[in-house]
Amino acid sequence: MTWIKKNLYIAAIPVSLVLSIVSTISVRANSRSVFEDMQKTRTDLISQSFQTPDRGTLERSAGGATRGGCAEKEGRLVALMPEKKFGLTFKERPTFFWKVAKSKAQTAEFILLDDDDDLVYETNITLPKQQGIFAFTLPPESPALEVGKQYHWYLSIDCGSSETFDTITVEGWVERIKPNLAMRMKLNKSEPKYRSKIYAEAGIWHEAMADVAQQRCTFPSDSNVMLNWNQLLTSVGLSEVVSEPLNNSCKIEN
Repeated sequence: MTWIKKNLYIAAIPVSLVLSIVSTISVRANSRSVFEDMQKTRTDLISQSFQTPDRGTLERSAGGATRGGCAEKEGRLVALMPEKKFGLTFKERPTFFWKVAKSKAQTAEFILLDDDDDLVYETNITLPKQQGIFAFTLPPESPALEVGKQYHWYLSIDCGSSETFDTITVEGWVERIKPNLAMRMKLNKSEPKYRSKIYAEAGIWHEAMADVAQQRCTFPSDSNVMLNWNQLLTSVGLSEVVSEPLNNSCKIEN
């Protein structure tokens, strides 16, 4: 008789209440489905917390430096690097990025030293005529970076006049490491637009930066691409350069 009472109780429930319960369950299920779909479509988004792996204590400071009359021109040249001014790369010849203010200077001097302070490579880089972000990739004629070796680079711009010799200099470190098998497989299987996220999560700064810059060049109206660009730079303390235009950066080989 117990099952009869249960059936009678269910039959006594108003139809409207049943429909209301079913509707609520359906709305919640649909909401969960929409949320899951949003997550799936946003798997290419970069984490907001880029963390450069600890590679030990650097022997020298790698912050910004000025000399002479350039002291009042802080911010005219900014290295697009994590806050410790250290970046990892998988490449033999990585790409570097800087933000430069508009100036009369036409070239910048780039110097690369090994961890013994021996000169590895030096060249002059043509500066863009307009303020913004510019890129430089080590050319084929430059020595390939050795795996596991730390290199110290400097970029200097003459910001003085014909009567004075004043420069502003930024510096940083780069180290090439080898991707392990899991990383190589992950990169090979992923679409190009997802690779910046993979690099960022692995702490590979130079490729993360180059990939998201290239995506910005290729898809300038894509909101996800701009969000990635914003998140990557903001996560390393570079929010002030997020809105800067890309000058020669869209011509780099990635």
